[in-house]
Amino acid sequence: MLPAERRQCDRNRALPGDACLQASPGSVGRVEHLREYQDYVLAHRLRVLVGGALEPPVAMLSLAEYARKRLERQALARELLGSGAYQTKMRRVDVLTDETNFGFWQNPNETVVVLKKIIGAGGSPAVESEDGFVAALLTQEELARIGPEAAQRVARYYLGLLRASAAYLDPEVFTRLRSDIDPLRDDLPIFVPVGEDATPASQA
Repeated sequence: MLPAERRQCDRNRALPGDACLQASPGSVGRVEHLREYQDYVLAHRLRVLVGGALEPPVAMLSLAEYARKRLERQALARELLGSGAYQTKMRRVDVLTDETNFGFWQNPNETVVVLKKIIGAGGSPAVESEDGFVAALLTQEELARIGPEAAQRVARYYLGLLRASAAYLDPEVFTRLRSDIDPLRDDLPIFVPVGEDATPASQA
């Protein structure tokens, strides 16, 4: 195992079962794919929690289901340029974007829409503090798996993305906030269940 891959696997030792990646040239990339699925899971949980206009259109996707939809969206987006069926494919891209929570945390345009819907629903403790985020969006099993310090780091990262997007109309502030938050991503533990249902019992 390469030193960088060993550190990556150690950092993510909270992965359940055999999900901790074996040494391979693509290990680091596969860890990022799992982080992207984790982004999806936390976004889905927040959407269920807030409900109303933010209610997700489909039940929680498994990792395999998410990957299939994510790849379909990617392929369609590439086909859009010069396509004679632009409107049909664009509608499907929009559906897949919604179902996979694509851009929910990372795309400020999408995140601003999310924030407006949360405000319209009367707010949510999950986005008001790091403790509120952990209590609302992580299961007790996940919290036990990674510990309170790592859980706070997770909350700080995702809430930081929301705060940066809230300042998107001020490019200088947005850039400064994202430059503080983005480096935290490589240190995020992966804690959501990969080979099983990631829906918390309270949302099942």
